Amino acid sequence: MVIPEISTVLPPLYARWMDTLLSSPIPHENRATCDDCAMCAPASAAADDTVRYFSPRTKCCTYLPTIPNYLVGRALEDGDFAFSAGRATLEKRVQAGVGVTPIGVAPGRKFSVLYESGREGFGHAESMRCPHYLEEAGGRCGLWKHRNAICSTWFCKFERGGVGQVFWLRMRNLLREIERTLPTWCALEAGIELESLEEVFPLDARPGRPESLTAGELDGVADPVLSRRVWGTWFGREREFYGRCGRLVESLSWADVERIGGAMVSAEARLTVRAYRDLLSDELPGRLRPGEFRVVGTTTESVRVVGYAGADPLDLDPDILQILPYFDGRPLTESLSTIREEKGFDVERDLLRRLVDFGILVPSGP
Repeated sequence: MVIPEISTVLPPLYARWMDTLLSSPIPHENRATCDDCAMCAPASAAADDTVRYFSPRTKCCTYLPTIPNYLVGRALEDGDFAFSAGRATLEKRVQAGVGVTPIGVAPGRKFSVLYESGREGFGHAESMRCPHYLEEAGGRCGLWKHRNAICSTWFCKFERGGVGQVFWLRMRNLLREIERTLPTWCALEAGIELESLEEVFPLDARPGRPESLTAGELDGVADPVLSRRVWGTWFGREREFYGRCGRLVESLSWADVERIGGAMVSAEARLTVRAYRDLLSDELPGRLRPGEFRVVGTTTESVRVVGYAGADPLDLDPDILQILPYFDGRPLTESLSTIREEKGFDVERDLLRRLVDFGILVPSGP
């Protein structure tokens, strides 16, 4: 079996658009290692009881992605032999018909209910494992090349800690907004009928208590009557429809995407650009104070603290905790000078930058 290569930060389509928006490459998140999952207990060492590890049989793949119609089409028409195993997993979802609409392929209501009520099972429940998870390929993602916004931007650990987390959350929001608007444009351009759109976007749709799951939904079986209404004259030609949607986006520039997406895509794009600039900057705030963090473990040589995220603890020299009170909102140069005078050592800039990135120290005032 040919194993798909994991090499790009974003899937090719999104990478092309973001290259235009950001004008320079996005740094790799080297600490989030999909091949050798950073959230699974290391085989060569005793498990650390300060970390909630994932199961090596699921990793973080206990989430079922919604794939927008244009990515479905790109995946189904991807003739790369290395992608054949992943394509087969998507073909199976399309053939099953559950959650399959002109807008894309979504989880059925059964999965959604279980996911929302079983958050403690994330990273552990094998019954919730994504169907695109390729066990025979060491747990790689079969749709990595054409993955959606959530799967493209989810990382367990970040090179720049909280700064990286903010950037990727902004990128997630931008790509999700694109995935909310672009599929409808594709469906209209591909010739979907208004009667089908009425089924996809019902007039009386409103928030509230959902209806009970049907027997078919519990069994993971699509309702053929509903499917015919949803697809209209495209019923039975779903793959052809998705292929058309995939081809429609091939020629779209970033300017086209922003125009189609409207004000919300433009707004999210601007916020993403600002977060990207922060990601690339190593500038330090002029004044600092201790942030909110927890000590989760200690040894004679180090102290483990959790700042911006519980999944990404930071091991520090115990002496570092002793100097944190010196950062009390006064100018940074004064704090560093006092530490040098009273403690007898200089705080390296790289260490200071890391403490800020991980939320151990935070900006104080303007």
